[in-house]
Amino acid sequence: MKVCILAFSIKGCILSDKIELYLEEEGHEVVSYASDKVAVMAGKEAIGRLEACVAGLFYETDAIIFVGSCETAIRAVAPFVRSRATDPAVISVDELGQNVVSLLSGQMITSNELAFNIADQLAATPVITNGAGRNAVFTVEAFARKNHLYVVESVLAREISAELLYGNPVGFECDYYIEGNVPESLGGGDDIESGIFVSTDLLSNPFRNTLHLVPKNIIIGLACSPGTKAADIEHFMYSNLEKYHIPVSRVGRICSLHALDEEPGIAEVAESMNIKYQTYSDETLLELDGNYSEDDPVGDIFNVDHASERCALRGSHGGKLIIKTQLTNGISMAAAVKKLTIRF
Repeated sequence: MKVCILAFSIKGCILSDKIELYLEEEGHEVVSYASDKVAVMAGKEAIGRLEACVAGLFYETDAIIFVGSCETAIRAVAPFVRSRATDPAVISVDELGQNVVSLLSGQMITSNELAFNIADQLAATPVITNGAGRNAVFTVEAFARKNHLYVVESVLAREISAELLYGNPVGFECDYYIEGNVPESLGGGDDIESGIFVSTDLLSNPFRNTLHLVPKNIIIGLACSPGTKAADIEHFMYSNLEKYHIPVSRVGRICSLHALDEEPGIAEVAESMNIKYQTYSDETLLELDGNYSEDDPVGDIFNVDHASERCALRGSHGGKLIIKTQLTNGISMAAAVKKLTIRF
């Protein structure tokens, strides 16, 4: 998804950087703009004339985030609003980062969903006015997408969502820390037959009909020599996952170096696995402190020591290494587990 962020002051640019980092971590393409007087200082594209800038972005992007007043956002987009089938999502975030306001839903993502996600990251208040907020009917699909969970029993997931829609109680158990209020529709009780279980333990069935949602919080760090074939990378990665008893369904992202941003081999593997591919600059990786294992000769090609481990740790936000550097012909791999919080 392509997202554009517009800020109008230095304070707004600082908040814009935080939002940009989060969205890029989620695999979105982000372009940041700032008013002409601060653009150069903030290292962002200059907005120029706001109306002309928005006109150029409105039908070429999936979401527009204004770091500033709602009035500025509304006046800027009003001339271009046509239909939800074509419009981008639009939200406004005040410069103090206290409120995230849902203004306009788009074709790729609802502004409510985007507002909730950004508010979670900023510890801000999501402002929803159309009645489709967090008191809406809980759906398994939206919950799993928001928390990066793999739905094991897809047919049962649809059945449970239908049960919730009709107001029938569904059980819920979770092995992880929960943030927010669990919906009243997800209750407990011995008489509940169907329920949701967020865990990596597929052998446990707390309910007669248990829907397992598995966290996709394993982050793979990969580096390879330029021109390495996708088949070789994929075989090496799958072999190591099997060696360490990690299901492929738990892999949430492949991370690598900026120098390999368009490396066909890694990109093809990520696409075939339907997972996100994220790259980081040398500076971002080298500033990470940690106890790394043996040298990574593949990373040395790009002047980044312990490259695969650094990529895995950066992608997991400082998680725990569970696979240290593994090497084969021109490929290095490591893996880290990301600390998980389940959010409602």
